[in-house]
Amino acid sequence: MRKHANSPEGRFPDPRTFGIVQTTTSPLEGKTTIELEIHRHHFERCDSTNESAIEWLKTASSGDIGIFTTDHQLSGKGQRGARWEHGKGLDLAWTLAINWEPDTSAKLALHANVWFALNKAIALATLQTIDDALKPAASPTRIKWPNDLYVQSGKIWEKCGGILIENAWKGQHISGSVIGIGINALSSDLPRYRTSLSQVAPNIKADQFDPHILGKSLEKNVRLAIEEWKVACTFSSSAAAAYHQEMSKLFDGCLLAKGIWKSYRWKNEAKVGKIAAVDGSGRCIMEWKKTEDSGSLQSIENNKQLQWSWIYDQLDAEAN
Repeated sequence: MRKHANSPEGRFPDPRTFGIVQTTTSPLEGKTTIELEIHRHHFERCDSTNESAIEWLKTASSGDIGIFTTDHQLSGKGQRGARWEHGKGLDLAWTLAINWEPDTSAKLALHANVWFALNKAIALATLQTIDDALKPAASPTRIKWPNDLYVQSGKIWEKCGGILIENAWKGQHISGSVIGIGINALSSDLPRYRTSLSQVAPNIKADQFDPHILGKSLEKNVRLAIEEWKVACTFSSSAAAAYHQEMSKLFDGCLLAKGIWKSYRWKNEAKVGKIAAVDGSGRCIMEWKKTEDSGSLQSIENNKQLQWSWIYDQLDAEAN
């Protein structure tokens, strides 16, 4: 079973844990990889691996899986239209696309919040990949809500990657998913507040951060995470609920600044708050220090309205 050093229980969940599988016929029994046919597409250069995957989905057959990588991504996509910077031949730009079988999609639609459970599973699998690459440096990694990947370098937390999941719909059901993941592996010329794995662990040989090697590790972890999620969330309502509860606990345990009072700006107003959790629909539950005109807890849906002042403050303090 895979382990994640940052999770509360030091592991990823396994559907067998929840009584989903009672016989030796489990598709995960004894598996360390998922044996499926993969349509692989590697480009010397492309605008965006996510955009290439979205185009591929339009003609993909039911159940098809595609993986898209590139040495040079020209217009990488981030959350809410942000741009993802990519060093040519230095960083990982990786996308997995799935054209869901109609029966699977229909079963998933029966349970609430299963798609955000997938988001959480993908984030944890990606952290696992980064943790493995950084060994033996053991630099802490966290998820900055909703989908940014952060690593601690010394006392400073900086962004080293991000996740963008886009879904295609057919009627009322999600028919396809595009999971894009970017990791700064070997870059050195990065904007402020950003870092790469090689900068965090300069004493580790650069070969360990080679984007192709990183991509293979990421593929293994993500494909297993997807299979575990699919088995749990198509088995029964109780299995889906148990999986989601366990995944939420693990995900919350990996949240950046969870339970720590920090400075933020919310709708352009300076506040002090601490992250309590991320709920089943993906909203950040923030506890604000009480003021005369505000309550204690607030559910935040739009991350663009929440500025993480303390991240910028920590770098300004170090510079001074």
